[in-house]
Amino acid sequence: MTSRYSILVVEGDPTARAELEDALKIEGFRVTTAGDMHTARRLLSAQPTDAVLTDLRLPDGPGLDLVREAARTESSPVIVAYADYPDTREVVEAMKRGAIDVVEKPVYAERLTAMLNPALEERRGRSRSGGAPASVDQLSRPPIVGSSTELQKVMDQVARVAATPGTTVLIQGESGTGKELVARAIHFDGDRRTRPFMAINCAALNESILEAELFGYEKGAFTGANTTGKKGLFEAADGGTVFLDEIGEMSQTLQAKLLRVLQESSFKRVGGVQDVSVDIRIIAATNRDLWEEVSKARFRKDLYFRLNVMPIRVPSLRERRPDIPELASHFLERFAESLRKPIRGLSDDAERMLSDHPWPGNVRELRNVCEYAVIVCDGSFVEPRHLALSEIDNAEMAAAENAGQVLPLKDWSIRSMEEELIRMVLTETRFNITRAARELGINRSTLYNKMRDYGLSRGDRRELRQSV
Repeated sequence: MTSRYSILVVEGDPTARAELEDALKIEGFRVTTAGDMHTARRLLSAQPTDAVLTDLRLPDGPGLDLVREAARTESSPVIVAYADYPDTREVVEAMKRGAIDVVEKPVYAERLTAMLNPALEERRGRSRSGGAPASVDQLSRPPIVGSSTELQKVMDQVARVAATPGTTVLIQGESGTGKELVARAIHFDGDRRTRPFMAINCAALNESILEAELFGYEKGAFTGANTTGKKGLFEAADGGTVFLDEIGEMSQTLQAKLLRVLQESSFKRVGGVQDVSVDIRIIAATNRDLWEEVSKARFRKDLYFRLNVMPIRVPSLRERRPDIPELASHFLERFAESLRKPIRGLSDDAERMLSDHPWPGNVRELRNVCEYAVIVCDGSFVEPRHLALSEIDNAEMAAAENAGQVLPLKDWSIRSMEEELIRMVLTETRFNITRAARELGINRSTLYNKMRDYGLSRGDRRELRQSV
C-alpha cells in the first residue's frame, strides 16, 4: 500500500502519540511525530508535510500558535486540531488561524482519514493545476468489499442515484455499517467526482459552530470571526457533494436553514444579508429511525421528505454474513502489509468464529478485530486465540434489539443509577459529548460537571477505545 500523504502528529502524551502514529500508518499515511512545539517547528522547517494534526494544549505552549505557524509554511499543509473539551473560543480561533476543523478527544484515525482525504485531494488538485479542480484520475473512493445479495442491492441503488447528480439521498443504517463509504461511492461514481466531497458530523459540533461550518460567516458576525469572513462547507463544495453524517442530531433551528438550501439552492452566511447560490448534492446519513424522530417532533417532517428522495438502507454485518470472510481477508491483507507481517489469512476455525459472531459493531468492529489479530499473530494464519471478539452472543444480540437495556447496578441509590446511566450513554456514543448530552436530556456543561463528579475522564475513553 503506497502512502500518498505525509502527516505531522504533534501530541504531548507519548502513549496517545504512539497510538495515533500506528493508527494513521495503517490508514496509509507517512507519519512523523513530535512531542512539543519546539520539535514540531524544527520538523516543519526541515521538510514539507501534507498535513498537520496537533493538540491545542502542548507541554511548551498553546497549539494555536503552532496552527498559525504551520499554515504560513511554504507547503501550506491541511491542519486539524484537537483537544479535551475544546471551547467555542478555541475552535473559532483555530479555524481562523488555518485549521480546517477542531475535533474532540478521543481522536479516531478513521474519522481523521474521512476528514483529511477530501481536503488533501483538493489541495493536490490545486497544486497540480494552478487552482483548477483535480482531474478524474487523481480522485478515487475506498472500495466497498463484498458480493452478498444484500450488498449488491445497495450498490445497485448507488449506481442509479450516481447517475442523477441532483438527487438528495438519505442513508440509514446502524453505526459501523459504512454509510460514509456509500456516500463517497455515490459522489465518485457520478458526474460530480471532479468537484469537492465535503463531510461533516452533525453531532460533533454545537449548534453555533456547526452553523458557521456549514453556512460560513461574514466579517464581525460574532466574537472571534476573522477579518475577511469565511466560506462554509456549502460554498466550498459548490459543484460537488456535502455529506451530513448523523443528521438526526441537528437542531431544529439548523434543520429549518438546511430546508431552505434544499428548496432554493441558496442561503445566507452567518451575519450576512446577501443570498449565496450553490449547486450541490446533499447526502445525509443517520443511525436513528428518522420517521420516529418526526413522530416525536424532534425532526422536521418537511425536511424528512426533502431528504428522503432516494432512501438507501445499509444492511448490518449480521445481514450480510457471506461477506465476512471477504471483508476479513481485505482487512488482514491491509494490516499485514502495513505492519510488515507475513500473514496469509484465516484458519478454518477462525473463519467460522468470525462468521458466527453477531457483530454488534458491524464492519467497524470487524476491522478492529482484524487489526488486533495482525498485531498479536506471529504465524502465517490467524487462529481463534488471536480474535478479540466481544462476549455478546447472538441470543443476547437479539434480546438487546427487541427489548430495552437494563442498567447493571450494584445498588439502587439515585447516585449509582445516574452514574451508570451516564457511563452507558457515553460508551454508546463513543464519548461524543454533544450527542451524549442530548440523549441524557441535559446540556454539555452539566454533563461535563457530572463526568468530573463520577471520575469519568480520558482514561475511561482510552479503555473504551482499546475494548472496541
